[in-house]
Amino acid sequence: MTIEAIPVNTSVDPQIPERLLREEVRREVRQRLARGTLARLHGEWELTAREYASLYTEEQHRLVIAATVRGMRTDAAVISYVSAVVTHGLPLFRTKPRRTHVTMRAGAATRSHPTVFRHRDSLPEEDIVLVDGLLVTSLERTVVDAIRALRLEAALSVADAALRRVAWDEGAKVYDDVAAEEFRARLWQRVFRMPGARGIRQARWVLELADGRAEGPGESTGRLYLLLLGFATPRLQVVVPGPNGLIFRVDAGLDDVGFWWEFDGLTKYTDPALTGGRTVSEILERQRWRQQWIETATGRRFTRCGWEHLDAPTTLATKLKADGVRMPGAHILPS
Repeated sequence: MTIEAIPVNTSVDPQIPERLLREEVRREVRQRLARGTLARLHGEWELTAREYASLYTEEQHRLVIAATVRGMRTDAAVISYVSAVVTHGLPLFRTKPRRTHVTMRAGAATRSHPTVFRHRDSLPEEDIVLVDGLLVTSLERTVVDAIRALRLEAALSVADAALRRVAWDEGAKVYDDVAAEEFRARLWQRVFRMPGARGIRQARWVLELADGRAEGPGESTGRLYLLLLGFATPRLQVVVPGPNGLIFRVDAGLDDVGFWWEFDGLTKYTDPALTGGRTVSEILERQRWRQQWIETATGRRFTRCGWEHLDAPTTLATKLKADGVRMPGAHILPS
């Protein structure tokens, strides 16, 4: 979504000196900011507050990054950490960055700023790429930095999304296990070279769990909570043959308890690319028919969850119990 700067009253009266006209513009902008109808980004752009608030966190931070880079007077700063996650188009689950994160090239000043966090990590040139005209850490470097620094749910969402980027063929609906494991191996090599680094234990745990078959943070977080509750590792994107040559794919199979698990986000009901022009009622009716067919064909029932069931593992556990899912006797927690 492209947001343009909001025009103010700039009608030019030849009798008004240019200096006074500029002051009038500034005054109108200040009044709008005071009323809360504008949002200022890094002192550069003023946007309508309503439009800015309607954006996803990733989109908001992408605008902030662009505004920050515009104000920089050096090419020694490379976008990194959560800001690199956004720049690469990966999700930031329940994470709202307060500053733009950059890593400085060797020899550059590293003093941070209220709007910019400057990291002092080693940054070889091979870890720097150009994305949409911006210098940013490479995908591999970004993933390793992110899974060390983010909360566990967000870290796994980033790792899953990166694996999906390199291994999932959306057209053929096929997951390239070889490409996925080669990418994971390169991430492991980086982690092995960082013994004792901050967040390295979590990074190792995330790399063990990451799976690019997950379609988004909802599925990533749901799978994480299932594991923390003690369920066996679910099978993802399970293929179930349907009638008349149809192929159904179920988000996850909970083989240890004989259930199917699916995450219902809002996009399947609102995204035109997914709805195919169907109404919400039509989508729900087809979903019910699909579920009945799969349950009859496989002898397994469904348990479904939405965002409201992913507040915490205990919240998901309550939903699973309500659906008749037998809970494991032991929980598995990360060290």
